[in-house]
Amino acid sequence: MIVAPREAFERLRTAPSWGWAFLITIVLGAIGALLSMPAAMHGFTASAAHQMAANAQYAQMNAAQRQQVLAFTLLAVRFAWIFVPLFLLFSSFLQTIVMLVFNAIGGGSGTFKTLWACAMNIAVPGFGLYQFAIGIINAARGPTAYNSSLDYLLAMPSLGWLFPHGSPATVAFFSTFNPFSIWSLFLTAAAMLTVARTSRINAYLPAVLIVLVAALFAMGGQARS
Repeated sequence: MIVAPREAFERLRTAPSWGWAFLITIVLGAIGALLSMPAAMHGFTASAAHQMAANAQYAQMNAAQRQQVLAFTLLAVRFAWIFVPLFLLFSSFLQTIVMLVFNAIGGGSGTFKTLWACAMNIAVPGFGLYQFAIGIINAARGPTAYNSSLDYLLAMPSLGWLFPHGSPATVAFFSTFNPFSIWSLFLTAAAMLTVARTSRINAYLPAVLIVLVAALFAMGGQARS
């Protein structure tokens, strides 16, 4: 998938398999989450202090209630690595559905089984290696470099670097367009061309749509925070 993706997709077309890809991605993602944990906790603690001072909802709480909310959220951050398999399954399922829709539109030869295998194998670089890389970056910079959600979003090179002073929602949207998501975009298109045998337009449209949906989810998460 990394050095010879077309050969990998040709193999997946006739013998779809995803077990090893699933395990490798979980390990890489969990290691990345653990490496990122100190930075994430430091950044969230700093952001929470600002939000609690500015947000009227938090202003209605007493000190004990605010501390309880902070402690619960930090607990979720500390154990985020546990949810890597669930997130991987959910995101791969959504990607498979999008690919299946465009496979049907373009009269492709893909099936749920083959496209699911493709989505899970694409997740190795797209999700696993991304999490591992961002974990190394966060660990190298140290937790004190993260004092807001923007610091965390801008850690990985991305289009978000064009908007360093934008709102968290804006930065979250554009930070989704990073080297790993672009890599995944081309891998998804290659999967549609090789496994589903669709036209180029029906290969690249779902690839672009998947990245856009991920960017919108990221933006929505920041807008609600």
